[in-house]
Amino acid sequence: MSYRDEFEKIIEQIMISPKAPKEEVDRQFLPLIQFIRNNVPEQLYKFRACTEYSIEAFEKDELWLSKAALFNDLHDSLFFFDKDTILDSIEKMFSSGSLPSVIETIKQIQFPNADLQKLATEMLSSLNTEQLTDIVWQSVPGFSQWLEQCFSFAKDGIREHTKMVCLSESIKSPLMWAHYANNHKGFAIGYDFRNNEITQCSNCPNRSCADIKLGAIYPVIYSNKRYDATRYGQWIVQQQLNRMIGIPVEEFYDDGFLFTKAALHKSNDWSYENEWRITCSTPNVTVEQKDRYPIKKKPIAIYFGSQIPDFYRKMLMHIADEKGIPRYQMYVKNYSSKYELDCMPI
Repeated sequence: MSYRDEFEKIIEQIMISPKAPKEEVDRQFLPLIQFIRNNVPEQLYKFRACTEYSIEAFEKDELWLSKAALFNDLHDSLFFFDKDTILDSIEKMFSSGSLPSVIETIKQIQFPNADLQKLATEMLSSLNTEQLTDIVWQSVPGFSQWLEQCFSFAKDGIREHTKMVCLSESIKSPLMWAHYANNHKGFAIGYDFRNNEITQCSNCPNRSCADIKLGAIYPVIYSNKRYDATRYGQWIVQQQLNRMIGIPVEEFYDDGFLFTKAALHKSNDWSYENEWRITCSTPNVTVEQKDRYPIKKKPIAIYFGSQIPDFYRKMLMHIADEKGIPRYQMYVKNYSSKYELDCMPI
């Protein structure tokens, strides 16, 4: 079993309720924390083209998080909902055999005041199964299309709000240099994320800081199937139907780690990236609502693409010297049988 397979098994066991006490959250996350501590590489790499934005970020010790909707993978962080399974569960809920218990459940609801309770009980007592079914379905004309709207909102939510930094284990990959460093004309920066040093805020004792940015780092799971969030889809539809027929809704889904799980699944087509991801959040609402924002992280090395222009190499070498970090030049090893690059210190 690869370490990524092991990681997948660990995160699937995590189910964090929004109301879970801290002790329970810590208990569930402990195996994950131990796994990351034992498996995060000595260095992870961010590949960059030689743009003003990338060079400035390097100079300022910044890693920029972006929402998944801006990534180059249209399936990134995209839920899979089994529509047929969800339709079946809704049909069963409102079948003639199930409706009496649904009505009885509604009658038992504790409303905010006695008058509302009495009114609701009298109204429901006057309805039979067929009448309640009609009310529900009339409230949702074009049920299948309505489902699409529910799912679209849920899927767009994670892609619009989950912010991440993408890094790679592979400094020697020709594909990474071709795809993310302008065909070997760019550079890559090495970072050390061991000892829980994800951002400069990670080990800061001031947890009440309004601008604190707390991150976590995870390996990406590669698969031939998208992350199955059908259970979440059923919950979404259930809450919408409850709202329509007057049943109080649940404010939060019972797995607060769901969005992170989905964000860590990618197609096998991307496995060459050997990716790790940083997810991050901040109590600063103005910052959190942005499409992109930076976290502070000091680099430990810089690598120059094999075809980087001399002008950019000299500029980046000067910045690296000011930071006191080692510099490496990528090149093709003429007498190697492997399809990989090599690097040498300069």
